[in-house]
Amino acid sequence: MKNFLHILIATLLITSCGKGPKVETNIEAATDSVNKVQLTKEQAVNAQLELAPIQQGKLKAVTHLNGVIDVPPTGIASVSIPMGGYIQDINLIPGTFVKKGQLLATVKDPAYVQLQENYLASKAKLGYLQQDIDRQKLLLTQEAVSKKSFQQLQAEYNTVAIQLKALSEQLKLINIQPENLTIEKMSSMVQLVAPIAGYISKVNINRGKYVTASEVLLEIINPDDIHAAITIYENDITNFKVGMKGIVTLTNNPAIKYPVSVLAVAQNINEDKTGLLHCHFDKIPKNVLPGMFLTADIVVETNEAVLIPVDAVQRFQGKDFIFIQAAVNEYEAIEIQVRQSNAEFVTVGNADATSWVGKSLVIKNAFSLLGKLMNKSE
Repeated sequence: MKNFLHILIATLLITSCGKGPKVETNIEAATDSVNKVQLTKEQAVNAQLELAPIQQGKLKAVTHLNGVIDVPPTGIASVSIPMGGYIQDINLIPGTFVKKGQLLATVKDPAYVQLQENYLASKAKLGYLQQDIDRQKLLLTQEAVSKKSFQQLQAEYNTVAIQLKALSEQLKLINIQPENLTIEKMSSMVQLVAPIAGYISKVNINRGKYVTASEVLLEIINPDDIHAAITIYENDITNFKVGMKGIVTLTNNPAIKYPVSVLAVAQNINEDKTGLLHCHFDKIPKNVLPGMFLTADIVVETNEAVLIPVDAVQRFQGKDFIFIQAAVNEYEAIEIQVRQSNAEFVTVGNADATSWVGKSLVIKNAFSLLGKLMNKSE
């Protein structure tokens, strides 16, 4: 691609009236389209254009994409408590790093005492029933007790054992270990601990607040699970495969490049005809948060596509153009949407790109035509 200085020089060369044959400054056969450039014979010779037919093919190229920092569901933990209660103590703010099992807050409620009481009472009753069963087993062998009475006792024991197991599991849900529970250790407060290590991203509680079982009290994000969620277009999804390599830069610090590899390719398409490419960082970036914007360059081999030589593409005011021969010494400027590129070719996303195949494309000195077109517009 050429810069604007080349465009200016080319314009001067074509319209020059200096040494050598005099070059016409007027367009011989003006076209109604503002996107077409008509050259005289002398201007065509002076421009030294080189043409080649447009072709299709596969391209191993860099695809330029956009995305965001994301965390998979396995890297996010929503902390809640199965039984409601009053927040007794908390000393956390978003951004705090916590270890797995670290105390986050304490919650207080009379229901916790009742649950512990029921457990200890059932445990004591089960112990008594076990002793009674052992006695009746001995009496049963001596036919001193009826078999029906023993069966009733066994049924009662099983019922209490089920109740004890259920109460034990409920205690574990509120971080009370039933095997360590005694009358002396009964308490109206339970501890809320971190299920994973990570950074606190949300705090929805404060001291004295009553919380219910359905509320999310805290949210923790594991930074080790951060990855790049990159938007890809429907037509390009089949180009991407797991294991492909690329480079990601964060929008807020584009100078630093992070190597990534493709972890997964989405198999569903959104309403806007895009999908997601999930990429794993070879080295996790520091000081990044979910939702941060990024750009990515992924190396892919495209499907069959229209190939445009790099030298044929002219960039002007943030847009890319090519020139296709429309007639003798007449060329049409077409704005293109560059999809992928390498050192030699680019692929384009124009809907009508396949209709260009076989047409003559200006692949050398096209900047002179762009200069002529801009001069004509002025």
